[in-house]
Amino acid sequence: MIYAFVSVGDRSQLQRELLSTQDARWYRRLKIIDLSSDGVPVQKLAEMFDLSPATVRDYIHRYHRGGLEALKRSYSPGRPKKMALTKAEWEELLHRSPSQFEDLNTAARNWTQELLVSYCSTYLGVSITQARLAQIFKKLGINWNRGKLKVTSPDPLYTVKRERVETLKKK
Repeated sequence: MIYAFVSVGDRSQLQRELLSTQDARWYRRLKIIDLSSDGVPVQKLAEMFDLSPATVRDYIHRYHRGGLEALKRSYSPGRPKKMALTKAEWEELLHRSPSQFEDLNTAARNWTQELLVSYCSTYLGVSITQARLAQIFKKLGINWNRGKLKVTSPDPLYTVKRERVETLKKK
């Protein structure tokens, strides 16, 4: 059987925390340690608090490792940010040269997945893997094949002119 071992000094701190807390979950964790130190078995505590025995054991182990500080809840930062770019925005980005983005610090003329991951991190603030990037492209219907030389220009009207040329080619 596993029980929490609480020293005399820690017991007074535990009792103060039990009396002062307003958070029900924190109170439950403290009470589990308190009752466990009095000799209540893990199975009985799990039934009393409607928890799994593994959770009760985890609380006890965490208390033994670091006291009340280790027993406190840790909060995760939440779900990662989603990619907010549309298919048209991705295509527009892919038509530009990576060397046009100063923060990427590259002289490359063609995009690689590694450069796109770096772009997403630097300019969009989103951490993404190359595999996830490939999934996004597949979902949007953007073909990611071997790099081809793309002609780009610093001219702000370049995209408009390129679209006109494409329209004329179709006619």
